[in-house]
Amino acid sequence: MHTQPLLVQLLFHPKSDGALELARHVHQQLNDDAIVPGLRVPTVFTPFTSNGRPPASQRLDIAKHSFVVPLADNTLLLDPDWSRFVADVWEACSTSEAGRHRCVPIQLSEKAWPLDDRLREVNFARAFAHDRGENRDRWIVPRVVIELCRFLHGFAATGDQSPAPVELFLSHAKSDMGTEPKVAQQLINHLTADQPVETWVDSGKIETGSKFSDAIKNGVPRTSLLAILTDNYSSREWCREEVMLAKEHQRPIAVVDALMTHEVRSFPFLDNVPRLRWRDTPGIAAAGVDLLLKETLRHLHTKMVLEASKFETDMVFLRPPEPATLLGIPHGTNILYPDPPLGVGELQRLAKSKVTFSTPLERSALEKPLAGRLVALSMSESNDIAEHGMDDIHLTQTMLEISRHLLLRGASLAYGGHLGAPGYTQRLFELVRSHNNLDGVENFERIVNHRGWPLPKLTEDQLAELNAVSTTVTIPRPADIDEALSEVFTPEIEKFLAGDACVENRYAWCRGMTKMRSFQADSSASGVVARVVLGGTFEQTLKANENGPPTVKWYSSRMPGVLEEILLSSKSRQPVFLIGAFGGVAWLVANLLRGISHRAASWDVQSQAPYAPETRDMFAKRNQSWWYYDNETRIDGLTTDDDRSIVQFLADTWQNGDDRGWETGLNPLTREQNLRLFETVDPAELVELLHLGLTQL
Repeated sequence: MHTQPLLVQLLFHPKSDGALELARHVHQQLNDDAIVPGLRVPTVFTPFTSNGRPPASQRLDIAKHSFVVPLADNTLLLDPDWSRFVADVWEACSTSEAGRHRCVPIQLSEKAWPLDDRLREVNFARAFAHDRGENRDRWIVPRVVIELCRFLHGFAATGDQSPAPVELFLSHAKSDMGTEPKVAQQLINHLTADQPVETWVDSGKIETGSKFSDAIKNGVPRTSLLAILTDNYSSREWCREEVMLAKEHQRPIAVVDALMTHEVRSFPFLDNVPRLRWRDTPGIAAAGVDLLLKETLRHLHTKMVLEASKFETDMVFLRPPEPATLLGIPHGTNILYPDPPLGVGELQRLAKSKVTFSTPLERSALEKPLAGRLVALSMSESNDIAEHGMDDIHLTQTMLEISRHLLLRGASLAYGGHLGAPGYTQRLFELVRSHNNLDGVENFERIVNHRGWPLPKLTEDQLAELNAVSTTVTIPRPADIDEALSEVFTPEIEKFLAGDACVENRYAWCRGMTKMRSFQADSSASGVVARVVLGGTFEQTLKANENGPPTVKWYSSRMPGVLEEILLSSKSRQPVFLIGAFGGVAWLVANLLRGISHRAASWDVQSQAPYAPETRDMFAKRNQSWWYYDNETRIDGLTTDDDRSIVQFLADTWQNGDDRGWETGLNPLTREQNLRLFETVDPAELVELLHLGLTQL
């Protein structure tokens, strides 16, 4: 199975809101920087127990290399358990075999050092010396990036003898040094004052008596090059030579565009790299250096990822191929380069080089092993995601990554959910829409959106917008619901009905959602062959409210919606794949299957939902079936979906399956493979396991 080459673990106290926001910011900078779109360094946060204690396991070995960043503040300092945990992690990293893991503490408050006597000799990055807010964050992110570069270069942890993690070659026209806006000088000043980066400034490091050309040719292949594009730059022979050498040796390159008027001839070798427009504003020099540092990290991480997945005959490129980098490549070579793929026009012209090109995603789409399979997605927010060391940002990214790979392999996806900005459905549709707009790629299959009553009727404008990417299947109002129960229960609902407004509304939502989920679980009716589950709320959640304190929100069904989807699929012997690392209903059910109890799987908790007991009484009065929890008192005359309780039904589903017998078990995966599916945080391994299971259906 796949193992992540690198995982960044951001360690902080669960009660520290400031550290949480900082962790989210670091994640965003390592994954969603628009100017370095290929930078995708996976992160997790530190899990904790339900009472806020540190986890029993340090989880260092869930990746080949773990890079742990403790965010040390007063909240963490004042909790001895967490302070000891940080020291334990640091010791484990320091003694890891061949330096596999690294721990780099960030000190957010003046007193948050050393935390533990074992850390008195450890140098924390002193972020507290910078003003809290944007200034501090702008200081922290480059430090994390630099230390990641040091780690991936294989250098030892910071110390007196440790080399600079990045050698930066500042490529510029010397005639610009004294000319406004003095871009090179501003960059040099910033590097000298604030960065642990070794810097070449053209001839500044070349020993007297050495040949200039030899020194440059020896220096560029081991540095990251920051080119300062001015009106004079492209006319200088050695400026052009520096860029060409960097391209030939696949070195990280970034361009600071400081053109003032014009250039007579644009230098073509300066294309195909990230570029920042110079503006005479505060922080612009830092932005230029940070861009190159991130591009350097992208190179290092991309190389790890591509080297791990390449074929023996592949040549790895760390940026998309271009004519400048194809010169001298033997005919018939296959080049593996990072996603996204080049457009049709570029590929047609590059094909004249007699070299073939592919990206990891293109390879996933070469065959369509899941063609003709409609897979239902049960993916939504999770109550306890933070306890698992994850966040909504991780949940969304993983959901999209799984969806993308299933679609690339030819599957169609079914989703029963609402539309609009907060819904995961909308993000899924945006994924399909953006993919189908790419040049030279086969369009994804349309998503099937099952809309159950009483979700409001879609307008013509909404249907028109979704038409290109989805097919909407409307599940009609249940037969036992009509205007006699409430005048607003019309066959088509125009305005949203609040499920917590009255018992009749709650009952209507229960019946409508059960009908929609039963339809999905009936493979002969819906065509759905399996269900993939990620997250899911199992009790009340707090929703942000712009006009006041958070509001309490419960599910609107007879039980948590994702739980009902799992039960109905299992009862219909429709395979279910549970991804547990994000908590929620998926993790709850994964535990119940293994005989591990959970307080939420009880009537004591679920009866607190608005009108839950009254709704159950209405089910009995109207002769509708109910599904009991273990400790729930049974009502005479109330029929049941299954004679067993929910917990017992799930336990039997798991225990009755033989090692591969999904007809009486959960899915085609072995027990060991399902346990990995329950635990892993690696999106690539999740995709691999889902592919393995779905291709056996």
